[in-house]
Amino acid sequence: MDVLLFEALGIGLVLGLLLGITGAGGSLVALPLLLSLHLPLRDAIGVSLGAVALSAMVGAIPRARQGQVAWRPVLILAVMGLPGTALGQWLGGYVPEGALIVGFCVLVLWSAWRMWRSAGIERLGNGQLRLAPLFGVGFGVGVLSGLMGVGGGFLIVPALLWCTPLSMLHATATSMAVIALVSGGGFALYVTGAELQTALLAGLAAGGACGVIAGNRLAQRLGGPLLQRLFALMLVAVSLSLAAQKLTAG
Repeated sequence: MDVLLFEALGIGLVLGLLLGITGAGGSLVALPLLLSLHLPLRDAIGVSLGAVALSAMVGAIPRARQGQVAWRPVLILAVMGLPGTALGQWLGGYVPEGALIVGFCVLVLWSAWRMWRSAGIERLGNGQLRLAPLFGVGFGVGVLSGLMGVGGGFLIVPALLWCTPLSMLHATATSMAVIALVSGGGFALYVTGAELQTALLAGLAAGGACGVIAGNRLAQRLGGPLLQRLFALMLVAVSLSLAAQKLTAG
């Protein structure tokens, strides 16, 4: 149990750092690492949702106090995301585990490609607020959250940059608030039909809280093309590692 707690703290720390810096990516790393602890996929997805929700909440609160969270997009994305999460969890009971793993890896690689391509594009946040696309993004993020245990920040942040006048800093803060609500709803659905692993979740939450606080501070100073490309490379490594783990296990 002590080893498990130590591992959970480490996973939570990485998860929180990514959430704090980029407003995304925490769950993309958390799920493969939780699977490496030999958790069943369904439990790994549920625990990932809980850890991501808690970490995102800790990160969003101070950013909201600084006025960096846009609440109107948060409400739209969250309201659409919660029913999407329920649908995603229902679909998860019918989709084979192998298909979910392949879908997850493809999703991570696609996210890495988009982040690499957009790294050199300066985001000034001077666009117009377009509500209609946000409704679709919110529902899609919810489905992915319930199906694969992802927070969806890698979709939320670009959507906020394209559909709102938010800057990158404000988009990442707003993304964390959405993730906290959507992932929290998914975690609540998960615990109604599963036995909660409190020690593991506590370790993830503690590590995530420390990581997201540090990530928030780094986000005020860092960012830019180099950080975004490094993040994209990390996503590729995560996807390849998960694929190799499942192939060798088979």
